[in-house]
Amino acid sequence: MNHQENKPASGGVAIVVGGGPAGLMAAWRLAGHFEVHLFEKEKMVGQKFLLAGKGGLNITSHVEGVKLAEKYSPRGFMDTALNLFGPQQLREWLGQLGIPTYTGSSGKVFPKKGISPAQVLKAIVNSMQQRGVHIHTSHKLTDFDGQMRFAFLNGNKQIEIQADFAVLALGGASWPGTGSDGKWTEIMNRRGITTLPFQPSNCGVNIEWPAQLRQFHEGKPLKNIMMQVQDVKSKGEALITGYGLEGFAVYPLVPEIRKLIASGQSAALRLDLKPTSDRDSLLKRLGNTRPGSRAYARCLKLDAVSLALIKAYTSQEEFLEPALFADALKNLLLPVHSLRGLDEAISSTGGLGLESLNPDFSLKKFPRIFVAGEMTDWDAPTGGFLLQGCFSGGFSAANEIISRCGCQMT
Repeated sequence: MNHQENKPASGGVAIVVGGGPAGLMAAWRLAGHFEVHLFEKEKMVGQKFLLAGKGGLNITSHVEGVKLAEKYSPRGFMDTALNLFGPQQLREWLGQLGIPTYTGSSGKVFPKKGISPAQVLKAIVNSMQQRGVHIHTSHKLTDFDGQMRFAFLNGNKQIEIQADFAVLALGGASWPGTGSDGKWTEIMNRRGITTLPFQPSNCGVNIEWPAQLRQFHEGKPLKNIMMQVQDVKSKGEALITGYGLEGFAVYPLVPEIRKLIASGQSAALRLDLKPTSDRDSLLKRLGNTRPGSRAYARCLKLDAVSLALIKAYTSQEEFLEPALFADALKNLLLPVHSLRGLDEAISSTGGLGLESLNPDFSLKKFPRIFVAGEMTDWDAPTGGFLLQGCFSGGFSAANEIISRCGCQMT
């Protein structure tokens, strides 16, 4: 990948609306081929990017190829973008910007220890500006038309700009406090483009805990567990909260829970508290143990949270009968009432329906306007896949524009 700076623009004016990962990448890629202007409605770019990195910036994953593509739904939508600019290309690009990365034991990829999310964002922004990108913050998109005129509101001042091409990277509707509020759908609808209601993804689930369980175990983790909804399984950890459960073992199951709730069916998490042991081995370990919490805890090395869960969701007979207790350990059903809201979700689905897009990410109704990032109706789990999808989408959209204008690829 050629990392030239300040190459003379030859393709006209390109604008990018949205200063998240997809927009930043699109602007960076277009620079040198176009006069590029990036507009962001907040006072600074990358606010959601910084928030996502609070607990450690998991920027991508080591997964490649088919296994990577399978992380995204609907299947196939992101394939071209991921093949063009996948995890390896993202890591090489960050390396060029002075941000080395490393792969953790779980396969997640992070910036080298000691490099903060703010430093990563600064490196990206500095490189964009070196390449000639003009960044305009506090500019809110209010309208656009087929003549490629875009209107922005800056304070009380209305601004209009004409462009040859555009990339819209307006974000989804999760974490609205960062500016990702999804209100751009009103503009799309006004222009005859159908949008879908936003729904939470990668979020916690609401479970109506028995009062005693909530009182004594709220805030405690469930470690080394496996959960299942329909045919989808997920291993890892979860946290008992006042409202239900959250955590990396829960998030991959949210799409299936959402489908069940939307279809009017009851949803439940099928919990396996001992995924490394089968039922027969558990029974063997129980042996002639006298039924009861202390005996079970001693024989099976169960923590108090696991015991409390089984006690809360089984009958007294099931709890005291070793065979039934073993069944509950491997197959405990936790009824899910609903999902947490968009204000707490890590990501969202909905927004721009894929039927409004051409395969190259351009709008069918406005083919010189491309879209990228979370504003389109795709989904992916946590673990670096969300950020990777945004970077890949931004790069791919920009590449299509460069190709269409006949600019020489660099």
